[in-house]
Amino acid sequence: MRKMTANQYQAALDKLEMTQLAAGELFQVGPRTSHRWASGEARVPAAVAMLLRLMVDRVITPDDLAEL
Repeated sequence: MRKMTANQYQAALDKLEMTQLAAGELFQVGPRTSHRWASGEARVPAAVAMLLRLMVDRVITPDDLAEL
């Protein structure tokens, strides 16, 4: 599995029209953690990267996920 860079993380959020705060809520982490992923201070976990890539590729919104 290829790593997700901070720029890729932020680009995925932008494509999904999702804020860092909303991403933190989706992934059940604090807003600071999401910010750290976006700034490159911390590595984006593989599971988060995988889900974001699927969401972007399949045009799955956070609301779609809530319905599962």
